[in-house]
Amino acid sequence: MFDYFVYMLVMAITPGPNTILSMVNAAQVGLKKGIWLNVGMLAGITLVSAICLAAVELLYASIPQAEIYMKALALIYMLWLAWRMLRIGMKEVDGDGTGFIQGLLLQLVNVKVYLLALTGISTYVIPYHEDIASVIAMTALIPLMCFICGLVWALGGSLLRNVFLRYRRPVSIIFALALVWCAIRICI
Repeated sequence: MFDYFVYMLVMAITPGPNTILSMVNAAQVGLKKGIWLNVGMLAGITLVSAICLAAVELLYASIPQAEIYMKALALIYMLWLAWRMLRIGMKEVDGDGTGFIQGLLLQLVNVKVYLLALTGISTYVIPYHEDIASVIAMTALIPLMCFICGLVWALGGSLLRNVFLRYRRPVSIIFALALVWCAIRICI
């Protein structure tokens, strides 16, 4: 069980599309307005975790084909996010931020979330838990851990908001490049 928590923590807290977007969004609009992105991510991760749980055997049989399409979608979406981040960095922040729907949709193409759920469920949940309540409870820890880690990054972005707003252009470029790096890593 400890290994499962360590695995989830490492996967959820390390930089990726969720953490970067969560931090930048909160830096732009504040934690209170930015929370909806994280709630959308929670909903998306919950959906992805449920799909992975329900279809783990089927996905294992077809993962080479599914992985290619998930990677392609994730690559396109991350590059779009990087482009959007650069555009936002060049203009004044409108105060709306990124919301629930964007957070939800990001999870549907976020390869890291699929890998987290597939690996966690198949390695730490299914082999050690037989009753459905236990399996569901252990699987529910995945979106919960991701949500908490996303909030940590959002809090960091919110605390550094004045720095981000003052240096909007270079910060946007740095984080856009980080997203491009994440997209490139998908291809490697």
